[in-house]
Amino acid sequence: MTTTELQAKIEALQAALDTKTQEQNAYRGQIDTLKKQLKDLNKPKLTPLQFDELHTAVEEAVGSFDFDDCDNYETDFHIDYDNRIAIESMSFHNADELVREVFNQISELFAEATHPENDNQLNQD
Repeated sequence: MTTTELQAKIEALQAALDTKTQEQNAYRGQIDTLKKQLKDLNKPKLTPLQFDELHTAVEEAVGSFDFDDCDNYETDFHIDYDNRIAIESMSFHNADELVREVFNQISELFAEATHPENDNQLNQD
């Protein structure tokens, strides 16, 4: 084989490889889309207005939570190299209270189903 023939063969194989790569990427995109649809299939359906109300409820719950309360935090202090007191670490340890606040706001928007065994039938299209 000559150099030209080898170059042509390399280019043809590279073009075939590029085509297959594009096909694989297209299939991956389709698979990801189908996986998302499968995941979303059994989720309860909400209208845009309900999503807005849910967003507002979460905003109100987080907004009404007292982040300024120092009892919600655990802090460790140290003395800096220039003899200043500084916070070495600070952790928020009252997340369960925040979750409770958010849940209480959200629960105001929904009514609980009376027959939980029929949950799969409640939100079917």
